[in-house]
Amino acid sequence: MIRLTAGRATVVLGAGLALSIAAALPAQAADVAEAQWLSDVAAVTGPAQSYVDSRAAADTSGAKLAIVLDIDNTSLETYFEGGITVPATPPVLALAQDAHAKGVSVFFVSARSNLFNAVTRSNLTSAGYPVDGLYARTVAQLPAESIADFKTSQRKAIEANGYDIVADIGNNTTDLSGGYADTTYKLPDYDGLLD
Repeated sequence: MIRLTAGRATVVLGAGLALSIAAALPAQAADVAEAQWLSDVAAVTGPAQSYVDSRAAADTSGAKLAIVLDIDNTSLETYFEGGITVPATPPVLALAQDAHAKGVSVFFVSARSNLFNAVTRSNLTSAGYPVDGLYARTVAQLPAESIADFKTSQRKAIEANGYDIVADIGNNTTDLSGGYADTTYKLPDYDGLLD
């Protein structure tokens, strides 16, 4: 049985086992326009940037402040611009560059496999992001650990290295749940369309 959803084909293999395959399918009527998505992202990143700016300005102790960003459909426009090199999401890029200019470290925590770290880091830096750290799942973690647990463990590790994560930003609840961030900002995913 094959079910088609916006931008993906889901192959159901009996007994509930499913395999999702990214496919170059035509846009569905339920798709969101890129301009609308960027506007909705900016509505979230504006307050996030103000918060990060205020935290950086208020810090007189020299603490190591950081933000954590998800990659796909957060830092990069993966849904709209799929391919090997994906452009930055402009409002998120502006937030990251502003934070970094104020001494806030920028870390990326992704559900991607770490086998692609070199390509991912190259894409992020060529898109203009400062990359102070990139955390992706090992092959052993892919099937064994939930995305939410993996992302939580990586934020915990960043804080264990002496950082105060002032903001965690992503488009999925798995990017934000589990703590280890002073505040979280959820970008739109339109009921899972941009997972």
